[in-house]
Amino acid sequence: MTKLRKLQYSLFSCWLGGLFAILLGTITTEFVAGLSQKSQLEHQRGDVLLKLATVRARLEGSINSTLHLTRGLIAYVATHPDVDDDEFEILAGEIISVGRDIRNIGLARDNIITHIYPFAGNEAALGIEYEKIPEQWSAIERAIAQKRTIVAGPVDLAQGGQGLIARTPIYTRRGLGGSLDDAPPIYWGLASIVIDIPTLFATSGIQSENSTLQLAIRGKDGLGREGEIFFGEKQVFSADPIIMPVLLPNGSWQIAAVPSRGWSANIQTFWPYRATGYTLTLLFSLLITFLLHARRTNKILAMHDTLTGLPNRRLLDDRFSQMIAASIRSKTSFGLLYIDLNGFKEINDRHGHKIGDKLLKEVATRLELNMRASDTAARIVGDEFVVLAEWISSEMALNRLAEKIQQTLCEDITIDNHSVKLRSSVGSSLYPLEGEDFDSLLSFADQKMYQSKKEYYQKTLNSN
Repeated sequence: MTKLRKLQYSLFSCWLGGLFAILLGTITTEFVAGLSQKSQLEHQRGDVLLKLATVRARLEGSINSTLHLTRGLIAYVATHPDVDDDEFEILAGEIISVGRDIRNIGLARDNIITHIYPFAGNEAALGIEYEKIPEQWSAIERAIAQKRTIVAGPVDLAQGGQGLIARTPIYTRRGLGGSLDDAPPIYWGLASIVIDIPTLFATSGIQSENSTLQLAIRGKDGLGREGEIFFGEKQVFSADPIIMPVLLPNGSWQIAAVPSRGWSANIQTFWPYRATGYTLTLLFSLLITFLLHARRTNKILAMHDTLTGLPNRRLLDDRFSQMIAASIRSKTSFGLLYIDLNGFKEINDRHGHKIGDKLLKEVATRLELNMRASDTAARIVGDEFVVLAEWISSEMALNRLAEKIQQTLCEDITIDNHSVKLRSSVGSSLYPLEGEDFDSLLSFADQKMYQSKKEYYQKTLNSN
């Protein structure tokens, strides 16, 4: 591989290092941006949780406080089973004046509505027998059986709008004489209270929170997650919402909330992280690329001749050591050629050093073109070159290679319109026959090269 190709490979591998740095920086940047996004979403969920907890507490508190208002009425009826209309009107009026969510209050002795307040607008309800209304009777039976308040609804009211109907069974212990005795409690009837849903939601802050939250409530008739959705959009429950229970006397609702614009982190806050991260990544990757390239270039240049690009003496020694090890393992031999250019000094003096340098480059090119990939050609000094030829089994094969190189170098060379006739002298040595270390082989080949050079000059002198 020539020095140029090695430099190209080095540059390619350095760019790979830079690309790896970019990949690593991108992963790091996106990881940091992801942490920021996760933190922002967690903060957003915490904010929604806090707001929803406030709404849920107000809603649950409003329902329970309203239901609690009827405890006095229930206690009075339990001790005064023959309550008349005037007494009921006074008690119910007082309760409604305090409970702003209450639309009406009724009493149903023996499950027949006997009292209702306010009377205006509700006259038709008097005398209704619950047992004859199947859609309401099942809830009433449950309240009687469980002896506790049952909240039904929300339901559509005949007067318009929606309401919750809380029914509480009333039991009395009074005998005919009006005195307490040890008899078991006797079922008297029901107290019912209708809570207006819009007013309840308004006082609980549900309507006002709609500007920042999307709310939805499910659990009609206190059935929790199994109940129908009666407020908000059903998509809220499939949008990874914050969900909290709203406890009722006979069950619960589930109230869910997501931000009005959905779960989305503010993308503007991520750009500083990304801009900083990608800028640092680019700078770091360029720095890594240049440092790797400089390091590898220096390493290559330290092992190659700067003029011809051939391996220098340092790399030649390393290749020689590798060939020695390979020859010992495989029990084979290899050859060394010592090449010296004849008349190079005269060419330099006649045409100048610029032509001489180009001539040396051309020699290097011709050497590489006439060698096998496993062979090594090196410039050791001035116009002297060394070739290490692997897998040479005999001196005859080594001489053939030497003759081939000499013939290649004998061809005329044209440089900058100057025709240069080049000749060379070559000496050879065979490992391990003619030396077992580099200096020995080089010395043996050097002697043969000088003998060849002497013969060349003697022949030239005789010709002249």
